[in-house]
Amino acid sequence: MTGQSTQDSMGRTWEEGHTSALDAGPPRAWWLPALRQGTAQRGAPRGTGSYDSLTWRLEADTGAPATAREISLAVLREWNMARFASNVELVASELVTNALRHGPNPGPCGIADAPLVQLSLLRRGGELVCAVRDANDRLPVRREPDFMLETGRGLHLVSCFATSWGVVPTVPVGKFVWALFS
Repeated sequence: MTGQSTQDSMGRTWEEGHTSALDAGPPRAWWLPALRQGTAQRGAPRGTGSYDSLTWRLEADTGAPATAREISLAVLREWNMARFASNVELVASELVTNALRHGPNPGPCGIADAPLVQLSLLRRGGELVCAVRDANDRLPVRREPDFMLETGRGLHLVSCFATSWGVVPTVPVGKFVWALFS
């Protein structure tokens, strides 16, 4: 890491070396406009095709990853997408855990704001996106996993179990970390 930083169009500073997480995503990334607005919305902007989405605000406690797994499994059953169940369950749990661990945004005087953790599930055709929002502008960093440590493997697991993943800054603060299943 060089220590240099750049600013995005919203004036937020991102550390250099993290810009790959802000790439446009895979071709036809239909979910990005909804996530950029900060919350997923039912329906899609005109001309982008339709999709279904559901969003939950999770309590910022140790039970949140289990709640995310339960919600994800119930929605996947309802949407007849149970084929993704085990992968989405693991990814939702990892993303929520990361949001709880790294998500609180330091406020004035270094005091953290109340944690914001949202779970969004979006589907269009045979594709599913699991996205977790937190209030911190800092982008996640995928590290090479050290299997001797208790932490640091979350994004490695996400990349193994999802078709692709990325990060979308949200308005006015924070980000969604998303994972695509197809």
